Amino acid sequence: MLSLRVSAWMVLALVASSAGCKVPLPKGKSPLRPPQMSADTCVLEVFFVRFPFGDSQANVRLWEEIDEQHFPAELRRRLAGNGFRAGMVGGQMPMELSRLLELQDKPVPKGDANQVSVADLESDPRVVRRHLPIRFRGRKEIVASGVYEELPVLICESGRLCGQTYAQAQGLLAVKAFALSDGRVDLEIVPELHYGKPRQRWVGDQGSWRLEAGRRRRAFSDMQLKATLAPGSMLILSSLPNRTATLGHHFFTEGDAELEQKLLVIRLAQTQHDGLFSPSPVLDLDE
Repeated sequence: MLSLRVSAWMVLALVASSAGCKVPLPKGKSPLRPPQMSADTCVLEVFFVRFPFGDSQANVRLWEEIDEQHFPAELRRRLAGNGFRAGMVGGQMPMELSRLLELQDKPVPKGDANQVSVADLESDPRVVRRHLPIRFRGRKEIVASGVYEELPVLICESGRLCGQTYAQAQGLLAVKAFALSDGRVDLEIVPELHYGKPRQRWVGDQGSWRLEAGRRRRAFSDMQLKATLAPGSMLILSSLPNRTATLGHHFFTEGDAELEQKLLVIRLAQTQHDGLFSPSPVLDLDE
């Protein structure tokens, strides 16, 4: 019935335009279907939250309602040794998290971002909310820190504590998404340090080569997070306040005179994937 009405309005509009008249469409109605995102893409909703360093509610009370057991014990030990903390939230959002995100006072973000950066916090000192579309098997980056002119960092590897200093260093999270047949999405996140001055290098991609400008990077693959997200579920990342000088500390704190912590929330907001038409459990799509 709705399609017949839309068609009728389109016919009337064409007839009227040929006669030099304008026929207004019903208020709030449009004969054009809203654009849909590609079937090989999902949308992540990304929140960055800033709060006082060591805040008991954000470091204790909040995490009582977050599932940290979702990740293997060995990975949790490795993350904790490097100052990271991670967990999952499914179903109803915890009250403390809702308070931190200021959801009741925060408008829905307009448009999509190709990259999410902590630098956005400069315009909103507490909460930043962005949409991040990501193509399955493609790569997106979440910029977690500013650029440190010189960054001495302690890294725990194989139970041993090693120190190294990086010039012009910045913490990023490399994100990849993989579609599942039931509409959920597998998310992979790897912490990376990008450092040094930009340089050009040749990058191979499926038999072809291209010249790419960028800085050196060190990927910490042993701290890779793998999480399966259903629409509405969330992955939470932050730092441990008692692990100063670690990688996680430099990723999720900032400020000199007054140190603050940051909380990163990644929520699966939308996916067009429909398992009814999928020939295999995982879509084999290339970037």
